[in-house]
Parts: sequence; C-alpha cells; structure tokens
Amino acid sequence: MPNTLVHLGIQGLGNRLVSKRIDIKWVFLGCIIPDIPWILRRVILGLDLDINIYDLRLYSVVQASLLFCLLLAFAFALISERPRFVFVILAVNSLIHLLLDAVEIKWGNGVHLLAPLSWQHLSLGLMWPDSSLSVALSLFGLLVGIWFLAHPLLAPIRVLFYPNGRLVTVVLLVLLYFFSPFVFLDGPYSTDINSIATLQEKDSRVGKEVRMDRETYQQRDDGDVVITFANEPLRVVGDIRAEKSMQISLIGEFVDVDTIKIQYLHEYHSYWRGFASYIGLGLFALVWAAALVRERRSQQ
Repeated sequence: MPNTLVHLGIQGLGNRLVSKRIDIKWVFLGCIIPDIPWILRRVILGLDLDINIYDLRLYSVVQASLLFCLLLAFAFALISERPRFVFVILAVNSLIHLLLDAVEIKWGNGVHLLAPLSWQHLSLGLMWPDSSLSVALSLFGLLVGIWFLAHPLLAPIRVLFYPNGRLVTVVLLVLLYFFSPFVFLDGPYSTDINSIATLQEKDSRVGKEVRMDRETYQQRDDGDVVITFANEPLRVVGDIRAEKSMQISLIGEFVDVDTIKIQYLHEYHSYWRGFASYIGLGLFALVWAAALVRERRSQQ
C-alpha cells in the first residue's frame, strides 16, 4: 500500500479541488480507515500475546476489505452533525485509498473490493512502494498535510461528543466491525492471499509457489533465510539472493518443507515507506487534535 503521506496528499488535494467546503479532517479519516486493521495488528503483535499469527493476518485482511471499511465509516459518520454527508466523504476516500493501494506492486497481496461475494484480490502492480515517484508523492503529501494544518476550514463539520440517540447504533456497528470478521476467515484463506494457506499447511507446501511482500531477509553464517510474517525462518537456495540483510519481496517455490528457491526478488534499500507512514499518521493526529480543540472552544 502507498504510505500514509501519499494518501493524505493525493486524496486531500483531490477532495479540496472537488469542493473547498469539504472538511479535511473527515477526508483524512477516510484515508486512514483501511489502514486501521494493520495498525491494530502491529499493536497486538507488540503485546506478544499467545495468538495464532495466521488467523490474525486473515482477520486483518477481512477488516481491510471495502465492506468493513464502509461499516466503520458509518459508525464514525454517526458521531458527526451531518452523518449522511460525512459518510459519503469517508466511504469515497476509503474506496480511493484501496484503489491507490492496488496500484502498487505487492506480490501475493492486494485489495478486496467485492468481499464477501468474492475474495479474489485486485492488484494492478504499476509501481514499487520505494520508487522515486512514491518518494516524490510522499514529499507532496507532507506539504499538503502541513498546509491543511495551518489553514483549517472556518466552518468545519462538528463532532458530536455525546451523540445520544445514535450511541447504541454506533456501538453495534463497532461490535460488528470487530467480531464479524471471524465469520469470513475462510474466504481469504481459500484464495491464499499473502500465501497464508501455503505457509500454514506445512506438510503439503513442497513444490508450491510462495509470494511474500515486504518481509525480512537475513544473511547468516549457516545460510541465508527469509523470515515470514509468522516469524518462521525459511532457508534460501539458488542463484538469486539479496545483497545483504534487508527487507524484500519475493516469488519463489518450496523445494522442501523449510527451504525456498527464489525466482523473483525485489530489494528495499531504505525504510522510507515506514518513516513516511509514521509522519502521515502524526499529521492526521495533529489535524484532528487541532479540530477537536477548536470545536470544544466554540461550544464553551
């Protein structure tokens, strides 16, 4: 997926070109909604809980689908003073976020626009996340985010701090968002998104293709390995190797239960993408904090 700054820049400016009255804090929230499952996943992994890593990945894939983005968008819209208008902003920007994600090259990965009717993922594969175009768009997003922070709308759409009549509906939507993904885990598993089924079914994976997106490659004295998202080290054989320990994407084939032969390899020589996403999330938080402070003061 493009880093958060790219989304803020493209979607922020795009919305403002459509209408100068669109409240940018809701646009930015729409930019973030599809990433919330992946942010929560990192938090859960950081807590070092006894949890099935494969199921957690499937759970995040389901939550990041368009249907669940719309579910959360509806919940957020109900805490605003103009829920229908805000829902359109959040829904459209969640969709645009997913379409932008589909533009990047992500081996074995993609976005789900038709789930749960279809779990085939969409991936156009037009550019790498670390390309010079991505860096340029990230810098553009930084400038756009700073500009919006310094030039807020004079009449923003307020957040209702106590949405009395809607509170029960909001709670129900949030519960659906967090608990109903368990019903759909078999969907992305059946299409082998992120090679989850191949990696989990260890006894039958010999001879199968495996695709990994932004995983860790390590050069070790006893042989190179690639670390899967489930923290499983897989030995690497063949002529195609990374030049050093780094983050990579690959397409390969299992030659035995814990060994793969790499057929295609992409090396990421910087951590720009992660750094840019953290900056983007910081800008998002600042825009919302400033907006909430102004709204509080206007109501006093």
